Amino acid sequence: MFKSYKKFIFFSLLIPLPSILILFALLYIRDPFWFFHKPYFREESFMRDMRMQARGIILHKDFDSVIIGTSMLENTSAKEASEKLGDKWVNLSLSGSALNERNIILNYLFKHKQIRKIIYSLDVFTLNNALEQDTKSFSFIYNDNAYKNFKVYFSKKFILCALTFSKKEKCIGKSNLDTLVNWGIENKNEFGNFKNWNKNLLQSKELQDSVLNIQDFNPNYNIDISKNKNYIKQQLLKIINKHPNTRFYLIIPSYSRLNYRLCSFEGYYNKDSELFSKYQAVLKWLVKETSKYPNVKIYGFDDLDYADDIRNYKDPAHYNTNMNSMQLDAIKNQTNILTPENMDEYFKIMEEKIRNYDLTPFVEFIKKQEN
Repeated sequence: MFKSYKKFIFFSLLIPLPSILILFALLYIRDPFWFFHKPYFREESFMRDMRMQARGIILHKDFDSVIIGTSMLENTSAKEASEKLGDKWVNLSLSGSALNERNIILNYLFKHKQIRKIIYSLDVFTLNNALEQDTKSFSFIYNDNAYKNFKVYFSKKFILCALTFSKKEKCIGKSNLDTLVNWGIENKNEFGNFKNWNKNLLQSKELQDSVLNIQDFNPNYNIDISKNKNYIKQQLLKIINKHPNTRFYLIIPSYSRLNYRLCSFEGYYNKDSELFSKYQAVLKWLVKETSKYPNVKIYGFDDLDYADDIRNYKDPAHYNTNMNSMQLDAIKNQTNILTPENMDEYFKIMEEKIRNYDLTPFVEFIKKQEN
């Protein structure tokens, strides 16, 4: 972004001042991320990069409840949430987001709105790794620095979009906010059978190596999670404690049973079933810890049969949109809630289902791909 800005300054010296002023005006009027205003002279549309777009939605759209998680919540319909749970919902989920990334959005959100309810995902990669992601690429947007925000548009892409008055999606985004970050619609053909999964994934060396090295399922119950506790306290519990009048619905994503059996996949090294072991330990601690807060409930679905059926997934981790609807139903009907009293039985069932999962069809299929 900084290089684009320097190029803009260099070429602007070669352009007459009136032309520069016109270009500035065009970029300001277009303002696809809504940094300064709602769209002028066109219908509302939104850029899909929610790390950049969320600020404009927060400032200029009317809502009082938020869905914010990773790709595991991106398919959750805000419209469906409003119908089932009441209130005015919007989905601000950030694909692949760590807790500290969501914190930037949430802190800005609470500065500008009274938020009644939040649906939030407890993703295995961020709870287990307890690592803060670098946020330099977007955090400056949430400091209300008009100069820095405007610099975002000093790029070849946005300048060409402005000069050509383009209405292409890459220039002004999509009009339907409810499906803005929804990937389930675009990938619907990849569900129904693991044979439908993306060919690049099925033929990847990472997945093939994971399948060839699948180990026995032997959870380790002596894992140190002190680092994970501190991470969650700072990045999640702190904001929950600060906003006692906001209800937090924490969702445990239902990854497929296969996901917990792979030795190494998408950066998870699962030696001695560590992926499940650590995740379970962290979640058990979090269930106990949040029982102190009357404004928090944790929802889990891994004791159901859903994750047994690989037809519900487009890869080992990502479930179909019907699970997002099930999560909303659970919040509405107050079911599938984990408590200190029922969590041991819940994780016992989950562990048994993972251990008993039949890997044979998938392993044989992947071996054929390798050949």
